Parts: sequence; C-alpha cells; structure tokens
Amino acid sequence: DISMQLPDGRWLFRDISFELEEGDTLVMRGPSGVGKTTLLKCIAELIPYEKGYCTLYDKDVNDYTIPVWRSRVMYVPQRPAVHPGTPMDFFNMVKKYASQKSKTVDDPVKIGTEWNLSHDHFVEKWSNLSGGEMQRCALAIALALNPDILLLDEPTSALDPESIKLVENTLKSKTCIWISHDPGQQERVATNTL
Repeated sequence: DISMQLPDGRWLFRDISFELEEGDTLVMRGPSGVGKTTLLKCIAELIPYEKGYCTLYDKDVNDYTIPVWRSRVMYVPQRPAVHPGTPMDFFNMVKKYASQKSKTVDDPVKIGTEWNLSHDHFVEKWSNLSGGEMQRCALAIALALNPDILLLDEPTSALDPESIKLVENTLKSKTCIWISHDPGQQERVATNTL
C-alpha cells in the first residue's frame, strides 16, 4: 500500500496495493509519465514515498536493513548505468556486499548463455556493449544474485524478438513486477496486471 505525492501537491499514485505469490508476474502497463518506474523505485526503497508500506514474507522494510531489502527486492532499470569496468567486475563487487554474503549466488555467464551471450560479453567493458547486450548482462547479474522479487523496468526494450522470448522463458519461474508497453508480452508473462 503505497502513495506518492508530487512537490506541487498532486498525487502521482495513491493507495496502490497488491499481493504476489511466489512465481507470480505482475505486469504494469500505462502511458509514459503515470509513475510506473517511480512505483518500482518506491518498492525497492530507492526513493521515499509519502505513505504506505511494503512487506516481504510478512515483514516490512524496517525488519530488514535497506541494503538487505534491496538485495531481496531488486530493481533492474530499463537502461542500466554504464559502470566502469566489465559486467563481471560489477558482479564480483556486488556479491561481496554484506547484504549478499549469506546468499547463494549463481553464475551470470551461465544465465547469459541462455540468451545468446557469451563469456566474452561479461568481460567486455560496459561502454563497448550494445544496448541489448548491456540489458541482458545486467538482467543476468540480477538473476544470479537470487533476489526474492525482481522489479523489471522494460527489461526487454532493447532486445530482438528471439532474445525477448529467451528472456521471458527464463523469467517465467521468477517472482516479478514487470513494466511493459507490449500487450503481447503482457499476455505471455503476466499472472496479474496493474
């Protein structure tokens, strides 16, 4: 149950409430500017909201530390930031964070190979990757970190149709809140819509 008010007093969204079961995918669609990305960032505790709360396994954010919450409820942006170094450098740094220490991590390269990426993509500088390669590397890293919930902001927007299908198939078993502007994608992946 979350509400976000703009500085001018207008509500961007008010009393948004939903529940997810393990393996559910909630797809959010709507025009640009209605607050979909902002809602994901609020759920991830990346930006503050006026009122409301989020829970994971009946515990609210205050029962976790913010870094632990963000490792369990992970936001994946539409356009990943261009980090220094390579995707593997980034993955190796993040998996050392205290919030990740007690978690089992997977191999992002193994995940990426299911999406037509090779090991070479993960050791290439971020700045040398195409938009689609960068998007798939970032998503593979997020999956490898094993969050409980993935908050996906148009995760396939830079991908070709074949790669979209491969990514969708991998994500079918994951619990996700997924922003998409593609009605066909909504039909393929959604268990719920908002």
